[in-house]
Amino acid sequence: MTIEIKIAELADVLDVVEHDICHMREPGFNGTYAHPFPMDYPWDEDKMRSDKILAWDKEIGEPGWARSFLLIENGNIVGHLNLKNLFDGTLHRAQLGMGFEQHARGKGYGKILLNHAVDWAKKQESLDWLDLSVFAHNTPARKLYTNAGFQELFTFPDRLRVEGTSIDDVYMVLKIK
Repeated sequence: MTIEIKIAELADVLDVVEHDICHMREPGFNGTYAHPFPMDYPWDEDKMRSDKILAWDKEIGEPGWARSFLLIENGNIVGHLNLKNLFDGTLHRAQLGMGFEQHARGKGYGKILLNHAVDWAKKQESLDWLDLSVFAHNTPARKLYTNAGFQELFTFPDRLRVEGTSIDDVYMVLKIK
């Protein structure tokens, strides 16, 4: 088995969107929700592609930029980590989101991908912080982020409701400079 990590390029956009949709349609930890969307959510693939192309094409430090780090196992994308800017006033921060297809979970890939992306972020002049939110029930992800140095700031009780299920959301940060 071979694994590779790379930053997504424009030529990867079709495969990345296919992976995103596959990942979003699978259950999360212990069969619970992994995303704030029902598994049968009607994704607009054209919009997903155009949004990624627009964000990936921007320079780091430019409003709306994003980078997607891909974990590739035997030639197939099985995991991703996205870093993105939310709006002008947060150019010194990046919002982190990460996910793996079900068959790739529990293999240590999250740690590998997270360490790679954090190392990359530390080299970016304009970035000082990484932010993320994680569902409170996702104890493996919370442990991964805590072990990487992220601090839990607060929990939003009943932050989301997906198909009637209440989900608490934990906000975490990592100062990288």
